Amino acid sequence: MEKKMFVKTLLLSFLILAVCSVSFSKENKIESLWTDSALIIDGLDDEWADSSLNYEKKIKVHYAFKNDANNLYVLFVFEDPEYISAIRGTGMTIWLNTEGKKKKKYGINFKTKQVTADTLISTLEKRHGSISDDEKKKIKSGQKYFLYHGEVIDKKDKILTDSALGGEIEVPLFKSKQKQSMRIYEFRVPLRILEKLSSGQRMEPGKMVKVGFEWGGLTEAMKLARLKRLSESGSRGPETTSIGISSSDASRERDLERSSRTRQSTGGTLKKYSFWVDVALAQI
Repeated sequence: MEKKMFVKTLLLSFLILAVCSVSFSKENKIESLWTDSALIIDGLDDEWADSSLNYEKKIKVHYAFKNDANNLYVLFVFEDPEYISAIRGTGMTIWLNTEGKKKKKYGINFKTKQVTADTLISTLEKRHGSISDDEKKKIKSGQKYFLYHGEVIDKKDKILTDSALGGEIEVPLFKSKQKQSMRIYEFRVPLRILEKLSSGQRMEPGKMVKVGFEWGGLTEAMKLARLKRLSESGSRGPETTSIGISSSDASRERDLERSSRTRQSTGGTLKKYSFWVDVALAQI
């Protein structure tokens, strides 16, 4: 009798231990779809027709995941303009945690950046190698450009992109487009993006990863940057041009920046939004 009770107690202990050690929630698990070819990051949902969109009711957004052997692709669709305004200043941060915890350790902050011609040339050369003099001359004929990319950050918003990429991994990219009443965001996150920072944070096909979405709020760095922009807003430069986006998109970005400045000057704050999901990366 005592032996049977001992066996039952032992089995119960193992069961409790097994349940407690599983941090990923089966109820909230999202299946990423496998893709044989890399997706074109253009802010359109044409390549997502075979995906079942998930819905976050509280903030009225639809989202889905795909991956291949090298990248995680994310589709994020806003259906309510109320929740888009907060993303204008902060961009979208996608937090990644392979330990099964809703813990912000490393993430990718995706934000549209307005840069000068010289900055664009420097960025392109870092990504793709040297640029011809004719191409440089063509770029310098414009005044300012927009870049759509992501930077690796830690929980304190410190930028870690250089140490995370190591010059060997593709830069995280995103693009955003308006489609009727919806705003579509499309992201590309290299699976090996964090491995130089922490070997335990490498994502691989077939594994689970907790993914957190966060946007809005107002960080100290943003406050300083906005104060600087406000001080410079008195003297607007000549008309800007853009690269990789249409003239209507460039105009929209300028409108968003003006709106953001107005909000700051009137003392307004941006509400922060966030939620986490468990994503099962697909494999062949």
